Order: sequence, then structure tokens, then C-alpha cells
Amino acid sequence: MFFVCDIGGTNLRVAVTSEDGIIMKKNKFSTPRDYDQLLCVLKKEFKEASREFSISSSCISVAGAVFKNNTVWLPNVFGPKRFSLAGDLENSFTNSEIHVIDDRVAGLLGELYRGCAVGKKDVLYLIVGTGVGLGILSNGLLVSGSQSLAGSVGWIRITDPLTGGVETVEDVLSGPSILKRFRMVCNYEVRSTEEIFHLYNQDTNDCTKKLVHTTAQVLGYLLSILTNIFNPELIILAGSLSTQWNVFKDVALEVLRQNTSPSIQQPRFEISTLGEDAQLIGCAKYLLTLRRKE
Repeated sequence: MFFVCDIGGTNLRVAVTSEDGIIMKKNKFSTPRDYDQLLCVLKKEFKEASREFSISSSCISVAGAVFKNNTVWLPNVFGPKRFSLAGDLENSFTNSEIHVIDDRVAGLLGELYRGCAVGKKDVLYLIVGTGVGLGILSNGLLVSGSQSLAGSVGWIRITDPLTGGVETVEDVLSGPSILKRFRMVCNYEVRSTEEIFHLYNQDTNDCTKKLVHTTAQVLGYLLSILTNIFNPELIILAGSLSTQWNVFKDVALEVLRQNTSPSIQQPRFEISTLGEDAQLIGCAKYLLTLRRKE
């Protein structure tokens, strides 16, 4: 059995999977904002899982970056500081090697293993949630870059069509950013992005319509950049904002068409089949691949 975790900017998911990627048990928490508290939760969950299952290996997916010295960076959880996550857990994860990968790769691996990308060779896995990141499969190979930081598309700078300011993609598309932009421009207090889309669907608020329209424009522009660079056959949309694809779709695809080479065929778009389980199943696939290489 594998012990797998996904540390997201909002939620922490912990599971035990079989070696063929079947989730046997899963727990979900709000991601602790204190690193020591996070370690306590992971240690406790591993200990309880070990009582019920025979754990052979562990994998942790993080919403951020994993560096070659095995330190991790989770900017939307702990800010700029880096942590030795595997090293801080190794004494508590008895008889289990710990591997850490970023959530972009983990989610993509999950969809390739048991989701909507099975059998595909040129796939992008775009996460738009608390943050924005990209998993890349090109000609059947994972693209990680010289520092394993490929896919950091949230840092691309664009002009926000709503405010006219120069912002990063993440400052416009992520869930927290949509909330912030709405409160700033529409001068109306809401508690969640779901409330914003509820207002939009009521068709009564011009400011909400403008916010959604301009957000869709930025999404379409990002998709055009990715399409021009990678020429994928499939782009998988993941994260909390992916559930609003039908709201963004028409505007985003028109912007995509306007900004993509006429020689490039438009990729197919699909919402993640595995949803919040993609990273967990991807971790299982990662561990299984390592085992087969031994």
C-alpha cells in the first residue's frame, strides 16, 4: 500500500492507495497555516494508516516547488520560506521512503494513469485554484525543466483588462484574486467565488459581468500562449475555477482563436476527471513507476 498526500493552498488531502492507484481510505482537512502543525497532522495520519495498512512507500504532492536539494516551497501557504519536508518526516514515517513532487506533475500523472488523459502524448494540466500552475507532457515525456520548475505559468505578467494594471496571471485568475478584484472594483462584499458566479448567473449585476468577462479574456490569452508553445492535443482544466469553465468558455475560446497561429489546431479541453483525487492517484503512479525502475 502507498501513503499519499496532497498539500494544497486551501486543502490538505491524505490517502492510502493500492499499488494500482485505487484509493482505499482518504481524509481531508484545511491546510494548516503553521508548518509544525502540518507536520503533526501528517505524522498522525501516517501512524493511523500504518495501523490499518502495510505501507511500503509514501509520496507527498505540494502546491509550489520541489528543489533538487529536496527542500519545498509552498508560497500560498507559508510564504517565501523553504522547508525540508521529507527530512522532517523521515523519522516518523517508519519503514517508508518519502518522495515529494509538485502538484502540477502529480495531477498530470493521475490523469494519465486513471483519468481523461490515458493514452495521450501531448497534454497540459492547468491548475487554476488558490494558485495557477501547469503540468506538461510533450511527446509522451514529462517536462520538468532544469530546476524542476517548468509550468510556473502563474508568474506570467499580463495587463488586467478590468483594472488596466500590470499583474501576474495568478493575480487575476486564482480564486483569491477573483475575490479581491471583485471587492475592489465592484465595491460589494462577498465571501466566496461561488457567490460571484451566483450573482453572474442572476444576470443582474453589470460589474459582475465585466469581472467574469475580463477574467475569461485573461484565461483565453493564457491558453493561447500555452497552445502556441506546446501545441497540445488536450488541455485538462483542474482546480476550483475549472468548475466554471462553461461560464468562461465562449470568451476564452474566442481569445484563444484570435491569438493562436492559424496553422495550429485548437486543442481539446476537458475538466479533470479525477478532480481533487488527481494528485493522490498521481502520487501512487509516481511510486509505482519508481518501483518498476528498481
